[in-house]
Amino acid sequence: MGAVAPRSAWSPNFDAQKEGTGCPMCADGGNRNDFGARFRHGRWTDAYLGRRPVRPGYAYVVWTGPHVAEPTELDPHEAAGFWAEVAIAASAIEARYRPRKMNWMSLGNGVPHLHVHLVPRHDDDPDAGGPVEAEAFDAASVTPLDDAVLESEVAALRRLVDGGSSSTTPSSPH
Repeated sequence: MGAVAPRSAWSPNFDAQKEGTGCPMCADGGNRNDFGARFRHGRWTDAYLGRRPVRPGYAYVVWTGPHVAEPTELDPHEAAGFWAEVAIAASAIEARYRPRKMNWMSLGNGVPHLHVHLVPRHDDDPDAGGPVEAEAFDAASVTPLDDAVLESEVAALRRLVDGGSSSTTPSSPH
């Protein structure tokens, strides 16, 4: 994987985006975008399977309520709903991909909108036992899933979160 150049400063639009101005996650709201395809639409969140998987089964869960950048901006009811729905998405990823460990990463350094990256860590993980390397998030370093694979995996995850028959015997594409 290629090295990611270190950032020397925050994005010039960071403060405005943190307040919600021009936030790309607020503007998205669709089933599919350049970053992935939605497998769950909940009360508080949308969950997407990543088109450019940091690790097999990589997903992210985005807060769909009024713009916030941090989980501390949610009231207790919203926070409970948000984290419960992140757990639903994580459970589907775990059932489908069977990782040894699941990393839940709330970052927001690039896009300051509340979201969580779900990064399954498998037995053959190149950095097993350590943090996910920054290079893994460099889009140019990660081969994207083609549309057919992405749609097939999203369909399998939808069956899992909807309680379909596939949840009893999930396959492991990894």
